[in-house]
Amino acid sequence: MAQSQSETVVGAIGGVVIGYILWLVGVSIGVTTATTATWSVVILIISVLAGAVIWLAGWRLYRRRIHPWAAFLFGLPILPVVLSLCVITVAYL
Repeated sequence: MAQSQSETVVGAIGGVVIGYILWLVGVSIGVTTATTATWSVVILIISVLAGAVIWLAGWRLYRRRIHPWAAFLFGLPILPVVLSLCVITVAYL
C-alpha cells in the first residue's frame, strides 16, 4: 500500500513538472510570435481546454485504479493554468 501511495505522489509531482515545462515551451513560442496580452490569453485557453480533456482521461484512469497515471494527468494542467492567469493579471492590471 505504501509503495502505491509513493508512486502516486511521484506521478503527481511529475505531472506538475511536465506541465510547467510545456507551459515554458508555449511561452517561448508565444513571446517570439505575439505580444504578451495576446499569447497569454491563447495559452490560457489552450491550457483550460487541454486541462478539461486531461482531467477526463485522469478520471477514467482513477476509476480503473491506475492511481499513479491518474495523479500525473491531474497534476499536468495545474501550473499552466495558474501561471497563465498570473501573466494575464500582470498584463491587464
